[in-house]
Amino acid sequence: MKKNSIVLATLLMCSGFATAETDISMAISTQELAGVCGDQSSPQPQIYCDVYGQGVYDGYLVTRHPKQAPNFICVVQPAPARREVMNQFIDWVKRNPIYNTAPAADTLLRFLAVQFPCDSSELSPAKALKKITN
Repeated sequence: MKKNSIVLATLLMCSGFATAETDISMAISTQELAGVCGDQSSPQPQIYCDVYGQGVYDGYLVTRHPKQAPNFICVVQPAPARREVMNQFIDWVKRNPIYNTAPAADTLLRFLAVQFPCDSSELSPAKALKKITN
């Protein structure tokens, strides 16, 4: 019985690794997300867009560590509505087509860093620009 459990656990772990590996290559692109977010035909695309954006931002928030991963996105308070931010994201993507094929989550974090920079962060756009120009 114990051997069966070990074999079953090993098979489940291996199948998880295979699934995770293939999921990475199938990440939604920035262009695909912008297309969904721009679809005004029904409320479902907007809901998906808003939830996707909130999920990416929540993931960012829970991975921050003050010393090892300092904040680079500082949303002003009171925070703007999700729909407003995602509409700004769509406009930003149109102005920055270089990111169209990049994973949407990466591009969304880039947009948020530009839209809501942390001036005190070493990763802030203002400090990065100073490092580049000096």
